[in-house]
Amino acid sequence: MEEIREAVNKDMETVYMMGYDAWGDNMPTKEYIEMCHKSSKYKRGNWYVLERTDTKELLSSLIVYELNPSEEIIVRGIGSISTPVHLRKKGYASKLIEKVVDHLEQNQNCNNYFLYSDIGVQLYKKLNFIDLPSSKQKYNDSICMYYSKFNDVSSISFEIPDYF
Repeated sequence: MEEIREAVNKDMETVYMMGYDAWGDNMPTKEYIEMCHKSSKYKRGNWYVLERTDTKELLSSLIVYELNPSEEIIVRGIGSISTPVHLRKKGYASKLIEKVVDHLEQNQNCNNYFLYSDIGVQLYKKLNFIDLPSSKQKYNDSICMYYSKFNDVSSISFEIPDYF
């Protein structure tokens, strides 16, 4: 069985290494971890992990950013979604995203989510994220996607966030 929780300091090296193959740019591991620890971007958000309850193994991780464009709208950005290479294609990232969205809906009354996909849109479409129309996309190499149980993308009256 798995559960989500907020990541704590002792988790962060494992969390950072989940994305090393994608974001490490072949730099030495120690240098990559130091860079992640110093990242102002990574310090701005809240990290969540999916953990196996029996062994405490970390199965997947992501970061959540507050993107509130106004006081009336609660918006979150989900980023740096990663799973260790040997655990990929087992549904852990999907499970983590679903559980984090449920958690944020229940505890923060959030129902608007954005993410930028660098890996294609299929994984996120299975979770009911939709890619924004090309006229609203800001980047060529990353697709901005949106999810809400209550609002459709045409009802968005606020600025689409920059890559977070």
